Amino acid sequence: MPRDRVDLETYSIDDVIRVPIVLRDNDGVAHVRAVFRRLRYAGELGPRGLDPNDTIELRGNGNGQQQATVEVTRKVADEHEPGDYLCVSLQVYDSHGNVVIIKTPSPSRLFRIVDEGKRDDKKTEFLGWGD
Repeated sequence: MPRDRVDLETYSIDDVIRVPIVLRDNDGVAHVRAVFRRLRYAGELGPRGLDPNDTIELRGNGNGQQQATVEVTRKVADEHEPGDYLCVSLQVYDSHGNVVIIKTPSPSRLFRIVDEGKRDDKKTEFLGWGD
């Protein structure tokens, strides 16, 4: 992936992050988790560039299909720091409860969270009771 890529899917508070993942499992794809970690610096894709404290987990379900496009999702909340997030692993459960962990899926997948000022940083001033 080019280091200067700028066309990332971008989300802000209250948006729903949606990432489709195409999977196949002869026993049926069930629960799917995609783990994303925030990059400390934009374009820094190596292990040292990942912030160990900022992780977002997206979840979805393949409903037992042998081949499925699973849309993993998560709503952006106050605790999600702005920045670029890289998928570092997929955890895929089959219909029997067996799990496969796919580390550093290739090609890479990134998305961006931005702060558009929608956070509750500005306090509302109470002026009193109405008549």
